Amino acid sequence: MKKAANTNDARRRAIALNDGSLSCLEWANPQAATIVFAHANGFNAQTYRALLAPLAGSLNMFACDLRGHGFSTLATGQGLAKNWTVFRNDLLAAMETICADPVLLAGHSLGATCSLMAAAQAPDRVRALLLLEPVLIPPLRAGNEEGAGDLARRAERRRDVFPSFDAAFDAYRGRGIFASWPDDVVADYLRGGLRETEDGALRLACTPEWEAAIFRGAPHDTAPLARGVRCPMTIMVGTKSSSASEQQLSVIGKLRPDARLVAVEGASHFLPMERPEIVREELLRMART
Repeated sequence: MKKAANTNDARRRAIALNDGSLSCLEWANPQAATIVFAHANGFNAQTYRALLAPLAGSLNMFACDLRGHGFSTLATGQGLAKNWTVFRNDLLAAMETICADPVLLAGHSLGATCSLMAAAQAPDRVRALLLLEPVLIPPLRAGNEEGAGDLARRAERRRDVFPSFDAAFDAYRGRGIFASWPDDVVADYLRGGLRETEDGALRLACTPEWEAAIFRGAPHDTAPLARGVRCPMTIMVGTKSSSASEQQLSVIGKLRPDARLVAVEGASHFLPMERPEIVREELLRMART
């Protein structure tokens, strides 16, 4: 199989949609199976470079900056993030441009749930599905925000402007959710997620307000969508902490008893950063399916 010239380098590709462009990192290997990867809320495609780049000689890869993240220029606004259908639609539109054949669809957290939604909406466009720590929330009970309100309030308080890259790196490295991340992954997250302001400072491309709106807009009871997914499906979750509820995993297990559930011992919600080798093995296995 033809090797990419440099497995650490990817080119930027802008995919024009109705209200802007979706930016993707592309590791081109057109002779191989195509994978489209979607990231978690508040992150960006480059955050997963260390995970994906070693596969450039084996897969034709596209990692997308979702709406309101990274280098994408798609519109954001009040109510747009409700139930995450806009991200599903963006993903489906991008897939039509990226590849005429069915793709291997993978994602983390927000990106995993939207990948599930896309595979259910257009089952003939997906040849295999990998969900990394999908956000699977049980049916909503009246007055119960299921933790989304707390996550949204934390996002709204997030510092989003820094005088320099080094200042941003020092603020994130080894702290909070980034405590278990390797330094190079933290740096990639910042390289893909910071934009220069008019006065020379750096600002997060995903605003605290948009990140909070996504948390608040999270759909409930998405597990039944598995009924409409026709391709092989793998769900990977951490045993230390997970965004996939046992109730929703049980629903998927009943609807799709052939689906693989992989519990990664000692991993948290950030298992792609903590155990990338296991994720890469699964991607290659699914590409061979």
